[in-house]
Amino acid sequence: MRLNSTLVASDAFEKHLINRKRKNSWGKKAAVYALMLTSMVDMFSMLVVFLLQTFSTSPEILINKGLVLPNSITASQVQEAPVLSINKDGNLYLDQKLVGLTKKILKQPNGLMKELNVIKNSWADHHAGLAFPGEINLQADKEISSTVVSQVMGVLTSGQFQSIQLAVIGLR
Repeated sequence: MRLNSTLVASDAFEKHLINRKRKNSWGKKAAVYALMLTSMVDMFSMLVVFLLQTFSTSPEILINKGLVLPNSITASQVQEAPVLSINKDGNLYLDQKLVGLTKKILKQPNGLMKELNVIKNSWADHHAGLAFPGEINLQADKEISSTVVSQVMGVLTSGQFQSIQLAVIGLR
């Protein structure tokens, strides 16, 4: 017996048949929903991979442990280049490798110049026929005085690294 498109049983046998029909149809619907859910999860995982590859075009540079960069409201996008960092303890790092103390490097810059020449030569080997752009990222702790930073920049420009980008934390 039907009442508003639902089955209504009048005796026990009809109730049994209706319950059996509901159980059978429930199993079929569950299998269909599981397939639709699986394809939806696959689609979302492909979408996530696509978005990660699309939006990860800008390079990221590592900041040495314990280095606090100054804040700025005029931050620009990072360009891929060697990283020279000055720690608040006075240590100078080139691409995460200790070069020496800043005071000693400023008095005798030969060790830093050798490391910079290695970078220039490797760049020339990989980019034959192109002029060296002279790009470098400079990270200086916010406690380092501006005179020390300008002296290090002077050493960099004498080593043909004229395009110096100061690393800062951009405020929004």
